[in-house]
Amino acid sequence: MLHLSKKLNEKGITLVELLAVVILTAIVSILLFSITSKALENNRIISQEAILRDEADIIVSKFIKSLYSTKQETIIRNITTGDNSYLEITNDLSKCRRDEDGRFLDLSGNPLNNDNLCKPTLKPIGFKTENGITKIHILDEQYTLSYNNIKVSPTSKVYGNPDDSSVYEIELNLEITQIRGNNKTSKAMKFKNEIQPIINSK
Repeated sequence: MLHLSKKLNEKGITLVELLAVVILTAIVSILLFSITSKALENNRIISQEAILRDEADIIVSKFIKSLYSTKQETIIRNITTGDNSYLEITNDLSKCRRDEDGRFLDLSGNPLNNDNLCKPTLKPIGFKTENGITKIHILDEQYTLSYNNIKVSPTSKVYGNPDDSSVYEIELNLEITQIRGNNKTSKAMKFKNEIQPIINSK
């Protein structure tokens, strides 16, 4: 009987060995959790960037298509005030025309202002912000974003003055927000593109 008990004790594990196994298991679990969390975070960032790039590609292509086919002489001015930044394009040069000094005049020869005959002919290309929401305007179209969790930042701008430049830069700032459980994550990206309209034919 004593001999059998001795053999059982020899096959068992000590408290120290048990603690060592528990500690090693905990360390391995923590490492695996950390690696998995990091991988999931990287996948989330890559996914968000891919969505933003896809959305930006569509938006920029619309800007390129509209501005590239626009004649430089029909671009009246660049409006950049507060969170608004857009070009005004006329569809009637008989009511919005440029004099020899580069100033725009209405049909009566008066300087361009918001109350003359030119205003109804103007269409925007760029960004307008109302009630804290920035929207993209491309002539008669107001672009609707493909994803509800993406928003256009009011810092988006259109650079270039038609009086002294024939190249315009579109700076598009997009931000995506995703909610998973109780966690809210955001990612913002900036996209820039230079576009040259059709140069006036003399």
